[in-house]
Amino acid sequence: MELTDETWKSHKGGYRTLYDASVGLRQLEQATNPEKLQDIFDELWNELHHQGDVGIASYLTLPQLVRICKAKEIFDFNLLGLCCVIEQQRNLGDNPTLPDEFSEYYFKGLLDLKALVLTKISKQLDDSVYTLSLATLATCSGRHKLGKAIMELEDKDIMDEFLEQF
Repeated sequence: MELTDETWKSHKGGYRTLYDASVGLRQLEQATNPEKLQDIFDELWNELHHQGDVGIASYLTLPQLVRICKAKEIFDFNLLGLCCVIEQQRNLGDNPTLPDEFSEYYFKGLLDLKALVLTKISKQLDDSVYTLSLATLATCSGRHKLGKAIMELEDKDIMDEFLEQF
């Protein structure tokens, strides 16, 4: 799906209101300044996910995020975390069903994300990105609860508390 497609204007995000994610995605494609990139990701996080809620706009965004970040060589918390949350909440939350007409597009995005993680995970990654890479692999493999649990362990306090019990 192209970012110029009119369908972007007709779907809801995390707040259950219409959100045209193509605007932010086009900005993401063009941005080079790290602060501007973060501002765009902050908007996408805010609009596509809210307290466990995601929408069709969130689903449509995932493949584009993967495509853009791969092209720009962005492999960080924003890409992995947002994509994981979207896919986990699609399955674990009380969110809209993925429409059939977007199914192939969406699942190709998940496969591309998984392939990207597999190429990057052997590189030097900080602990946070490595943990989110593992969560992404689990999530993209249909192990949504495991992926969510691994994401929680990204928080060092939660990991320490977990390890104290075992």
